[in-house]
Amino acid sequence: MSRIWPSRDSDDRQDLKKASTGAERSISTGENLGLGVTGDDNDVTVEGDVVSGDKHHTVTTTHHYHLAQHPDPVRPLRATSPANRHEQAEQILIGPLNTQRVAPLLRRADSLVASDPQVSARLYESIASELHVAGYAGHAMVMRTKQIAALRAAGLLDRAVLLSARLAVACLQSGDRDQTGILVHNVEDLAGGIDPGDPRATSVRRHARLLRAALSSLFHPLGEFAALQNVLKEEEADGEASYRPVLVLLLAEQMLAFAPEGVAELSGPIADAILALTGGLVNDANDDCLIRLRLARSDYDPMERRELLRLARRHQVPSRHAALILAREGRRQVVAGGADEALDAYRSAVNEAIRSDLPQDAADWLYSIRGVNAWYGPWPEDLDDEHRLAQALRTTGSGRLLERARSPREQALSALVRDKPREAVLSAQRWLVDTVITGDWTGELEAAEFLADRYRASGERDLAAVLYQRAGKHKPLKELAAADSDTVLPLGELRNVPWWIARARAAQLEAQADVVSDTEAVAYLDDLLDLARQTFSGEIADSPQHSLYHQAVRTACALAPRGTPTQAREVLATVVTAAEAKTCLTICQAQPELALEAATKLFDLASSGADEAAGLLADEHMAALLTGTSQAALEDADMASLRSRLVELATAGRHLSDIALCLVEPDHPLVQTNAEQALDRILSRPAPNPHHTAFGTRLVSDSFLVCQLDKARRQQCADALMTIAAERGETADSRRDALTGILNLITDLPAEYGKKVFHWVKDFVLGTQDGSHLDGEVTGTPHPLSSLRISLGPASLRGPALKLAQACAPDDEAQAWVRDRAVALLRSDTRSDIYDAAITLTRLPASATHTIDPGLLAAHTDRRARQAGAILAARRADQHVDTIRNLAKDPDYTIRRTVAETAAHIANDTPLHPALLQALDLLAQDPHASVRRIALGVCRDAAGR
Repeated sequence: MSRIWPSRDSDDRQDLKKASTGAERSISTGENLGLGVTGDDNDVTVEGDVVSGDKHHTVTTTHHYHLAQHPDPVRPLRATSPANRHEQAEQILIGPLNTQRVAPLLRRADSLVASDPQVSARLYESIASELHVAGYAGHAMVMRTKQIAALRAAGLLDRAVLLSARLAVACLQSGDRDQTGILVHNVEDLAGGIDPGDPRATSVRRHARLLRAALSSLFHPLGEFAALQNVLKEEEADGEASYRPVLVLLLAEQMLAFAPEGVAELSGPIADAILALTGGLVNDANDDCLIRLRLARSDYDPMERRELLRLARRHQVPSRHAALILAREGRRQVVAGGADEALDAYRSAVNEAIRSDLPQDAADWLYSIRGVNAWYGPWPEDLDDEHRLAQALRTTGSGRLLERARSPREQALSALVRDKPREAVLSAQRWLVDTVITGDWTGELEAAEFLADRYRASGERDLAAVLYQRAGKHKPLKELAAADSDTVLPLGELRNVPWWIARARAAQLEAQADVVSDTEAVAYLDDLLDLARQTFSGEIADSPQHSLYHQAVRTACALAPRGTPTQAREVLATVVTAAEAKTCLTICQAQPELALEAATKLFDLASSGADEAAGLLADEHMAALLTGTSQAALEDADMASLRSRLVELATAGRHLSDIALCLVEPDHPLVQTNAEQALDRILSRPAPNPHHTAFGTRLVSDSFLVCQLDKARRQQCADALMTIAAERGETADSRRDALTGILNLITDLPAEYGKKVFHWVKDFVLGTQDGSHLDGEVTGTPHPLSSLRISLGPASLRGPALKLAQACAPDDEAQAWVRDRAVALLRSDTRSDIYDAAITLTRLPASATHTIDPGLLAAHTDRRARQAGAILAARRADQHVDTIRNLAKDPDYTIRRTVAETAAHIANDTPLHPALLQALDLLAQDPHASVRRIALGVCRDAAGR
């Protein structure tokens, strides 16, 4: 839309005789003035009529100059010939201020600044008007700056302030932050130069206060606009601040973009602004401002909304205004879930935009149509048709509803590349506001995500979370929640919001399920169960992939252990599927009274063919439940029934059911049969083929089963696994599995054999055996420019080899060697090696680790190393009181949970040291429910003893 450019005051229409080149004469334009042609590639006839190209205004063709006794400097000077490319090139090359028309006037104005600044100011205004009409807005601003200086020199400070204020508001509209700041500072400087007793002082200071509030609010990097809101409420509308309606509009649109629920608070200023514009000067700029103010009011006033739609659909407003009204209606319908209504509104907006020569906005709305089809479905065969149409439409012209000094999107991206975070944020804010103003829904999502990324990079987590939710970006939200898991990010309603916002908020809630309060967990669980039911039945809109339904199910399963028994039963009965089978285990541990129902559900899923559920039957908690060693005790009949079902699954060969049976009933005949079959598979494993590679092995599970066989066959199996581990023709994954398989067997083999294995595996620990088949293709980190970015794990074998070396170390010297290698491996760049080294340190006997300072491990950057430090410190609590205290306050909740778990393990055998009891008292108040539960349980047991 056109900017509101400062108009000339009526008392400025005075004689310019002193400015003429003759004694009483001056140059003035005739009556018929051309408005100019904008855009590229315009074809013009000899008479000046536009016949093709990007036409924005009707062009008049008569231009003449004459000598006049009393010229009117308000009318801009025009060219003596029709606009053409030759003239345009000349103006660009020599500059619009150096043309034959402007240069003499500019020299005259400069010469009169000292002697007659008032006349000089009028000349500067005349030049600025011409330059602005011709499209040279930057040069026009330079002339306006000179005009302000001339008015100041003439002592007309109130007029200089008014002109500066109007220019500042015009720059606010166009998004020119730098020039706005300069002009606002100029207004404040001018206001400071007026004597407090001067009658003009109050009015001038009102201008300064209003503009400073506008600048600080509309260009605040954190989106705080209370300053302008308060000033507008305090200051009454007056005739001097003729730009007040524009400030009300800018504030309302800013709030509509960042705090739409607060727009209704501006109902009074908006009504006053509409009234002022309705009875004011009629021009395009005021009409545009009026329509946008009414659109802002329609956000909270349904009657205004209906009236605007009636005007647009009956063509009782200009096409550009009808396009804007219909596009805003399309955006409103998208948010409300009315996909069909949104499509109709956007198509009508595109039609009106093309008719009013706004191809860029029409293209944006075509992309919004595509977005509605993609996000709501069903997907048509020509889903990308709007994309192709938009590309074609953008080549037809550059017309837009909003005039900007520079595209805020381009400015934001440029600032990002130049590493200017504040500029990037401010530009992204303007980008987001503009998309909301024009109803560009897909552009709004893009701008919101960009701005959220910038806030995230700047440490503004709450603002980033709100914008990620708005953009429907659930993955960055979960990453943001994981970065500081102790703090609950802002989370709005899950109901009565678009599906993508509900999905993003549910994903955030899933990531923070352990940190929300118990009361909130119960309330959110009710909302999630309702969402799951309603989306499944089609009562509320969802994506074509049912994204909201699946996310609601996952989040409900994450919160189920913290819900009421009734809610947990409903989750087990209606929500838990094969993908969420682990929920059965978590409910078993958190709510022992539901153990039978949860275990039965897990067996039902495993019987239906869900491999994930079958694999969970081999979990140690489920094995404890089926053997009667769990806190959640089952009746003997129930336990026997579940065991018989486990035998059926193992007989059918379900995934890992043989391992589960081995854990629960090691003496069962089927276990012996499975163990013999596992040994045969290992011994008959084919030699590696360089032309064919299979990924994934059963070496680990088979070696576990072989542990049920006699010593001779266990040793035979270990020899075969050593051969596989030493074969470089195998993949690194297979060789790691072979080393882990030997670890399963080594504890039941003779000490002499263990000593042999220790000396054999030392080369692996030192890294001399690293390097396996396909290392350059699928092992390690892929090349950054690789199109096939596949990694099946690191090429290093040192981690599993170190754990094996610790298990078979024959004496204290060997254990000390393992300790030293583990400490050295903590400096590895491979995370799995650090993890294995940390585990190895915790498995070493106390005699081997007494020289290790847990405080050094607690300062490690990897959390697994810090967890190892927590375990070692807790074991020697009397020596590491400060370390335990620091670890109990570690920012990573997994470290704090490790302290609580280690204390619980120690409490089973010996009384706890006071340092551990103090740490448990602190952890009992932890933000994470899982940490609190463990700490409170240990404290309760310690008090009972």
